[in-house]
Amino acid sequence: MASTTTSKFVRVCEDVEIELSLTVPAGGIDEKTPSLIFLHIWGGSSKTFGSVIEILSPYYPTIGVSLRGWGASTGPDEPTAYKVTDFASDVEFVIRELNLKSVVLVGHSMGGKISMAIAGRHLLPAGVLRGLALVGPAPSGPVQLPDPSMKDAQVHAFDNMDNAEGVIRTVLSAPGNLADEVIKAVAEDMVRGSRWAKYSWPAYGMEDDITHLFEHIDVPVVVLAGEKDMLEPVGRMRTDIRDKINNMPHGRANLVVVEGSGHLIPVEKPKEVADAIKQFLQML
Repeated sequence: MASTTTSKFVRVCEDVEIELSLTVPAGGIDEKTPSLIFLHIWGGSSKTFGSVIEILSPYYPTIGVSLRGWGASTGPDEPTAYKVTDFASDVEFVIRELNLKSVVLVGHSMGGKISMAIAGRHLLPAGVLRGLALVGPAPSGPVQLPDPSMKDAQVHAFDNMDNAEGVIRTVLSAPGNLADEVIKAVAEDMVRGSRWAKYSWPAYGMEDDITHLFEHIDVPVVVLAGEKDMLEPVGRMRTDIRDKINNMPHGRANLVVVEGSGHLIPVEKPKEVADAIKQFLQML
């Protein structure tokens, strides 16, 4: 089986245009088959999930999103316009604009936090959002860094290729998982981001508290945790995401530990991520 890929831009407002990479299985799909919407990490783009999408696209329609200010997407020239809820509003607009009737959000790190916000806001038509696949998601409350000095370092992490590649090698990935050319490609996305998109996450996005939205998630969830993830370790994914969801009245969450992976789980272990998403979708 194969799929066809197209690129599309959706204009949300005068200064926000969202880049999308869309795939459709060559053999067509059942109308009940959900579209998979991929929301990337801080510093990513629609390409971040590329290897995962390649595996899943023969079976499911997919939409790789470049969030405002990342990839080829535009965003406001305004430092405070990159909050978690701003990103969430853009994605909700795209879902309505594409007239999607059934979607599963696949969110990585910052994209996971955005996915949780969308699920908790309940602004999509009833029944459209079928589930969440949260890949090393940032927490609903403030991010807990292993070393407080890392926050200051993050402000300049994507200033240039050397900084970005250093962050990928020492913080974001497990040793030996990524080839040099892959590290370079990921770093190019990071450096390419707009000024305020790069600034926003360490400046205030990490501190965005969406706990009041997280507590209203009522769709099935699978949480993917990297075994060697320093930023969002397995223990925290278990207690702060999976267990908290399962303790809510309508909570339904499972945890999958991706062996040998650091924080860049979709890039380091795309097959394992795709397999976990497939299994999750079969249970919906």
